[in-house]
Amino acid sequence: MTTGIYLSAKNDSEGFRIPVNPSELPFKLAADGEEFKIAKTGTVNVSKPMQLPEIAFSSFFPATDTHYAETQFVEPKKYIDQITKWMAEETVIRFIYVGGSFSINDLVTIESFEAKDQFGTADVDYSISLKKYVPFGFKKMELVKKQTETVKSVDKKPTEQVVKKEAPRENPKPVPQTYSLVKGDSLWKIAQKYTGNGANYKALQSLNGIKDSDLRRLPIGLKVKIPPEWTAKK
Repeated sequence: MTTGIYLSAKNDSEGFRIPVNPSELPFKLAADGEEFKIAKTGTVNVSKPMQLPEIAFSSFFPATDTHYAETQFVEPKKYIDQITKWMAEETVIRFIYVGGSFSINDLVTIESFEAKDQFGTADVDYSISLKKYVPFGFKKMELVKKQTETVKSVDKKPTEQVVKKEAPRENPKPVPQTYSLVKGDSLWKIAQKYTGNGANYKALQSLNGIKDSDLRRLPIGLKVKIPPEWTAKK
């Protein structure tokens, strides 16, 4: 499988493959420890939860059709306009990296994007920084006033207690559906069936941990997990 980077959003209705792979793909993991000074002990470090992973890389958008591009030619402006639109709309996108020594299939946010013209050519250099996105939701709480029993007394008056009522819990994380292979099936056909684009089979392959060498000999009846976003109602 050739190495490739894909960016998509809105159930793959928007997106593209990076035309020219970057020379490297740094994947940054960092902890959020904090240092304190304690008398007679010195400086100590208190560990804290790990920060969200970050991915940043640089490459260029070719201005003309070239033999080394990974995709059909698209004008640089279209790539830039799509990324700018996602940032303006605060869109959470999907980042897929396959074909290397490791693979990534995560939801991310675009933290920064910079594009600039090269001297002597119409190609457009760019750099982009992404950060893993973790879905979350705030719990709503209702304040319910509960009146206590009134005691007949000249000195005492009815009092009120404030009771916190938790809103219903959010729905659990969706469990991937499965599909059982029949004769003549392939990951390409399954991706075409669910997304309308067979090229999305790489996300299916990554989710199920299927090796390249097994793609042409998948057994009939094998249950394949389908990405939840493929079956979610739009």
